[in-house]
Amino acid sequence: MKKSLKKIIFVGFGNIFNAVLGFAFLSAVAKTLDLESFGKYALITTLLVAVSKIIDFGTNSVYVAEAISTEDKSLINKFYTQKLLLLGISIPISLMLLFILKLNTGKLVLYFILGLVAYAINYTLNAFFQKDEKFVHLVSLNTLPALIKGIFAFLIFSGSIHLNLEQVFMIFSLSIFSCIALIIFLPNEYKKFKLDFSEIKKYLEKCTPAGISLLIYEGWPSIANSIAKISKDFSNVGIFSIAEKIANIMLLGAISIFTVLLPKNAYAKKRNEKFDFKEVFIISIFIIILAFFGTLIARIFVDRFFGDKFSESLPLLGFLIFASAFTSIHTFMEHYFFIEEVTKYIMYINIGKLAIFLTLSYLLVPTMALKGLSLASLISAVVAVIATTIFIKINQKNSYLNQTTEKLKIN
Repeated sequence: MKKSLKKIIFVGFGNIFNAVLGFAFLSAVAKTLDLESFGKYALITTLLVAVSKIIDFGTNSVYVAEAISTEDKSLINKFYTQKLLLLGISIPISLMLLFILKLNTGKLVLYFILGLVAYAINYTLNAFFQKDEKFVHLVSLNTLPALIKGIFAFLIFSGSIHLNLEQVFMIFSLSIFSCIALIIFLPNEYKKFKLDFSEIKKYLEKCTPAGISLLIYEGWPSIANSIAKISKDFSNVGIFSIAEKIANIMLLGAISIFTVLLPKNAYAKKRNEKFDFKEVFIISIFIIILAFFGTLIARIFVDRFFGDKFSESLPLLGFLIFASAFTSIHTFMEHYFFIEEVTKYIMYINIGKLAIFLTLSYLLVPTMALKGLSLASLISAVVAVIATTIFIKINQKNSYLNQTTEKLKIN
């Protein structure tokens, strides 16, 4: 537990540092662009992150868990092949979405596609560093782009440069390529590969439940921003996005915990050790306490940094911060299903969560506007935690029954 907490604190600190720099850039963009242009920026950046998760599609977590448990070297070739195939699938989907949302200017499309390529490299390196538990390198994958954004934030705040929508999106997108510098730290076994389409269907089917869940999870801000846009205009997106970005700092806890505990518990399973639920309980309590303090601090932060321009974001913060807290809890609880190789439960949970969110948004947004959208996020997150707990209990019961049956057969 002590070792895990040290690693979680390190990864968490790194993620928070990166988030601070990213938020500084977001603040600079929010101040320099008009509200409608900022709404477009918020929508296209969340859309890029969401679509980029097609390139992951659960392959990272499945690869890490399986590579540790089997030590099969051929998985590297299969992993690279999956990444290239999923990148190819993500590009036409991007073009279609950008056209539908009327964000299809030549430069925005170009930077979007280049961003996808950059994310493909980033996610591939992420899996290798996570598998080898090289957390300094793993955190650095996002620190390098964050530093670039931090530098541009300083230049914007100081009045040295003045940028438009296309230019700030270019910085957001192309900064991700900086992670290429970390390739030199990869062991040689990861640098050589050949395309291997054997069993590609089998592996993608195995990744599908986790992949669908990941798309829902990562696409959540994009879905919420799209609903905000449909309900009114791009200005609405800007107001909602600021509140959501602040609230999503809570999710850094889940990302840090998942990063550390997935390989740790995969190795533990390999040694036939039991899953440590004590860690889950302690960290859940910590995140809920953090949400209470986060709500108070966030209101002061928005008021001082953004002033009246985003004052309508203030009533949304409480709902969204606690929604992020409960999302953090069910997200890191879900890595139990990766370890037990029953990722179908993750898919059920996240599809159910999305269905509840969309239904509540349809009912609440017409009367409560953005507050209704925030409340829908909170309720669906709480339901997801309850569902995750139930599915873990169901899987434990099934595992116990299967073990008992096997023992009876042997006897």
